[in-house]
Amino acid sequence: KVVLDGNHPLAGMALVFTCTVTAIRPASAEEIEHGHVHGGDDDEEGCH
Repeated sequence: KVVLDGNHPLAGMALVFTCTVTAIRPASAEEIEHGHVHGGDDDEEGCH
């Protein structure tokens, strides 16, 4: 008998993330109009 479990090893576990906000900036008029962030350091396409 073979059992294949495709779930991630952490599936079903309670996870707690601790983080620190290091910087904030005001939203641009375009971001406010569209309701989401545009661009960013890690975003090559400029939109999610």
